[in-house]
Amino acid sequence: MALRELDVYPRLALDVVAAEGSELILADGRRVLDLYGGHCVNTLGAGDAEVAGAFGAQWRRVSFVTNLLDHPPRAAFLEALEANLPAGEWRVFLSNSGAEANENALKVALDATSRQRVVCFEGAFHGRTAAAAAISDVARSGFPLAPFEVTRLPWGDGAAARAAMDDTVAAVVLEPIQSMAGVRVPPEGFLVELRAACDATGATLVFDEVQTGNGRTGRPWAAQTLGVTPDVLVTAKGAAAGLPIGVTVLSASLASRLPSGILGSTFGGGPTVLAAACVVQRRIGEAAFGARVRTVSRALGEAALRGPVREVRGRGLLLGAVLPEGLGAGGLRGALLEHGILAGTSNDPRVLRLTPPLTLTLEEAARLGTALDSIDGTA
Repeated sequence: MALRELDVYPRLALDVVAAEGSELILADGRRVLDLYGGHCVNTLGAGDAEVAGAFGAQWRRVSFVTNLLDHPPRAAFLEALEANLPAGEWRVFLSNSGAEANENALKVALDATSRQRVVCFEGAFHGRTAAAAAISDVARSGFPLAPFEVTRLPWGDGAAARAAMDDTVAAVVLEPIQSMAGVRVPPEGFLVELRAACDATGATLVFDEVQTGNGRTGRPWAAQTLGVTPDVLVTAKGAAAGLPIGVTVLSASLASRLPSGILGSTFGGGPTVLAAACVVQRRIGEAAFGARVRTVSRALGEAALRGPVREVRGRGLLLGAVLPEGLGAGGLRGALLEHGILAGTSNDPRVLRLTPPLTLTLEEAARLGTALDSIDGTA
């Protein structure tokens, strides 16, 4: 019997043999417009020439070294990242994934505050490792016990958040826009209330920007789009244009309270990955890049509000197409595939997610509207 992976991914019947820009190329030559973007990973589209050049050149020069040694790509990446951060003094730790970056954020908050409780929110998804799973709203995490006390609150409920906050709370952790929950944007004033509550109690405010970071909302960070700065920013996914990376950014004042050696990683911050990640940070830091994302976002949102779709929500190129009661996003995804378009679903059965490469063109965005016009309301 041939070796098989665990059956944990319900894979689609697409025989992908190549990809170019925002399109997947199938074995039979057909092209599928990828509005899923590898789940917010393909920031600059498939096969970006600048990323390929940086990656290849660095691989030939120095492919990998231990973190006991420094290397030029680290300095270049940090310089490019710093230019994109909110105002303030920051420190950075590099790892391999979003879950790992969130684990590091939690470890930092718990140690720096010497507290045991973490506040999180219904609908959240922060990863599948022990601490990240403990603050994720999932049916089964696979872990019998959480490594700390968890208080889970309704999304967007400022009164509940204020009532839950006291001097036992180490951290408040949230996605500034909940993606897996169905692209839920925070109510007006909610993030400001959380910032004030953390300031009043000495808790650490952590934004999980694994999906919302790296230019996805039209600015480098959703914190900048939404106008609230946390104590810790976490990102991954699209930060290296398809290579594994995790980034935990913490305020310098928080970092000053940490003992040496609390964090570590074998592969995090390797030169080849950082060569690619540096390209991403430089590109998303260009004013014209962000402006273009916002322009294409408006076009994609207009294109999505056609056919059976009743509402489009989100920011930038993280959008949710909401269907009426009785219609499922899974059915609409299948219908769109018949028209050569791949989109994503969410934990809300009525919300289709659109997370394309940030290099999506206006013409490609219009293709979604044309497809939806031909799909009736029975998807």
